[in-house]
Amino acid sequence: MGSTVDIVPPRPSVDEHEHAGEKDAGNVVALAAVVGAVLMLLVLLLSLGVRWLAAEAAASASQRALEIAQSPGGTDHAAQAAATGLATSISLIADVDVTIARAGETVTVTVTAHDRLGSAVSRSATGPLIRFVPQNRSLP
Repeated sequence: MGSTVDIVPPRPSVDEHEHAGEKDAGNVVALAAVVGAVLMLLVLLLSLGVRWLAAEAAASASQRALEIAQSPGGTDHAAQAAATGLATSISLIADVDVTIARAGETVTVTVTAHDRLGSAVSRSATGPLIRFVPQNRSLP
């Protein structure tokens, strides 16, 4: 009565094990493809976001520089300094080029913002020169 019975589960055959490996290999390839696609999408969204930010920085800098350039006491140097300071206040903007063109009674300011990813975005703002004309009133 002292005998023991050892119960050993059956080992899978070699054929069954190979089929399971082939099934898993397809899942690994699909997972790698999905992860790669997600990473590509993430990089695309990041680069589009940086480009949008550079465009907004260039647009706001050109508007502010136009306000200074078209005012009666505004100089081109002050407008360039304001545009450069405003655009480079965003840390993703590496460099800024400001061009101010005066033609008759019109001022055009073009700001090109270069982002840290290597692309550049230009925005322009155009407006008339502002002249202060005092009104003469006759006293009664």
